[in-house]
Amino acid sequence: MSLSRRSFLRGAGVTLALPFLPSALWSRRAGAASCTPPRRFMAWFAPDGMVMPNWTPTTSGSTWALTPILAPLAPIQDKILIVTGLDHQDIASPVPAPIPAPTPNVEGCACFLNMISIDNDDAGTTRTSLDQALLPVLNAGAPPLLPTGLQIALQGDNALCGNANCNFSRVISWSDGAALPNIYDPQQVFQQMFGASLTTGAPTPANTQRASILDAVVAEAQSLSLKLSPSDRLKLDSHTTLVRGLETRLQRLGMSSSAASATGGSCTSPVSPAAQVTLRPIESSFPIMIDLMALAFECDITRAITFMIGEAASSNNYQFLIGGPNASSQYNLSQAEAANLAALTTIDTFEIAQAAALLQRLDSMIEADGQSILDHTTFYMSSEVADGQAGNHWDMPVLIAGGASGGLRVDGRHINYIPQMPFPRPFVGPQSSVETGRVFISILQAHGIMQDTFGMATGGPLPELMP
Repeated sequence: MSLSRRSFLRGAGVTLALPFLPSALWSRRAGAASCTPPRRFMAWFAPDGMVMPNWTPTTSGSTWALTPILAPLAPIQDKILIVTGLDHQDIASPVPAPIPAPTPNVEGCACFLNMISIDNDDAGTTRTSLDQALLPVLNAGAPPLLPTGLQIALQGDNALCGNANCNFSRVISWSDGAALPNIYDPQQVFQQMFGASLTTGAPTPANTQRASILDAVVAEAQSLSLKLSPSDRLKLDSHTTLVRGLETRLQRLGMSSSAASATGGSCTSPVSPAAQVTLRPIESSFPIMIDLMALAFECDITRAITFMIGEAASSNNYQFLIGGPNASSQYNLSQAEAANLAALTTIDTFEIAQAAALLQRLDSMIEADGQSILDHTTFYMSSEVADGQAGNHWDMPVLIAGGASGGLRVDGRHINYIPQMPFPRPFVGPQSSVETGRVFISILQAHGIMQDTFGMATGGPLPELMP
């Protein structure tokens, strides 16, 4: 008999995925062998580059001081890598360029996770992003509830497509040339995760009529609780409390009529969102998205997530952080970088703090083998450009965390492929000969996909990343 590590509560057409509960598994079959934890992948897109002088550590190796922007990562510094000196300028901006040439931000977003130029595959079928390339391995054995992954973003259409198909500025997940659109509304992410069919992944009709998912499964939750060990009972209580809290927070945000509600009292059927997406404030939606992504991995709802803080040339408004007029978008601030250095550093630090919060959550979730979910996750964070004003695709800011269940060597180092970098460093540093795509090749090989190219990237894995 094959045993799944996943447990569910079911009631009246609703299915609620649960975190791993060892005593629940044991109760289903005495003497059950422990399950091997699944591996997971997450790509995190932070738009408009970073203030690189406030990002780059001044020393390499295992002993380096956290910079202002990287300071929030202190609690998990031993489970990250900072990689300096990665370059994919020739892929993002090939010569000769198409006419009219896409803007640098759109060029960088188009190849962010697939390493294929816009003009090389505008309408082709070869563009597949790293998350999708990993799915056959990640989903081996019992597949998760949502086997094609979750594509999530905070911001929608800003009406800037940069002389290219708009998908290239708004999407980072691709499958065989097809753009996989993002979900922008936390409520829709919640419904996809906790009101989805086990067979199709589609929202269950019963869920669109219900005041609360937990109300539908409360009887089974109480019955299961009696069979659990004290520690698992606490974990179940914590999980249901968090789900209930998410429902409440989503209600307070105000549910749009264009989405099927999992929490409101009066619900409508789902309809396609309008072309211009109405955005929720970043300060309220960001923490909810963090909770949802953590639960998606903890409950084995999916094993691949792509997350975009904003689209290429983001118009995200960080007035709640830095003050100033509403028109001061992140992209506009980056175009006058020197004059807005403090504001941009504050924004960059805030974005890294959100990533650090998620990584710490994953590191606190312990699996059946005694390791954390973060230990079994590969996390990749970067941007479409290195410097927002220059629009360059070399000297990229790259953060790796997790470790692919031991397949990668992620141990707190700063790896610097530009040893001649001067400090204090310039906004744009020198180029190196190390391709960004070699990180992706390393991740593929860490998962047993033994190829030496990915997209248009060549060169094999990076030895410094391999065990």
